[in-house]
Amino acid sequence: MNLCRLSTVVAILFCCIGYAAATDNVDTRKLTLVEENHAVLTIDNVGYTLDSYIIMFQQPYYVKVRRDDGKPMQVEEAVKIAKEYIQPRGCTEPISRRTDLDRFNSDKSQWLIGILC
Repeated sequence: MNLCRLSTVVAILFCCIGYAAATDNVDTRKLTLVEENHAVLTIDNVGYTLDSYIIMFQQPYYVKVRRDDGKPMQVEEAVKIAKEYIQPRGCTEPISRRTDLDRFNSDKSQWLIGILC
C-alpha cells in the first residue's frame, strides 16, 4: 500500500515539474497586453514572437521577445529586436532604455525589455 502511495506521489511530482518547465515564461501578470502590437518575425532565419505590455496610462513599454526555437539569446539581441519592433507601434519620442525593468526566463529564450518612448 505504501509503495502504491509513493508511486502516485512521484508520478504527480514529475507531472508538475514537467508542466512547470514547459510553461517557463517571463512573468507579465501585472501588465496589460497590447493585443494589436503582436508580431511574428523572422530575422536571419530565426523566428521570434513579440508582444508589448503596458501599465495603463504609464510609460514604459514592456516588450516581450521570445525565440521560437527555444534557444537562449543575449540581452543585446533582445534589445535590438525590441527597439526595432516598438518604434513604429507607439513611440512618439526617441527611444530610451529602462534596463532596471529587464527580465528573462530560466533558459533566456524570452526577455522582457523596458523601453521608454
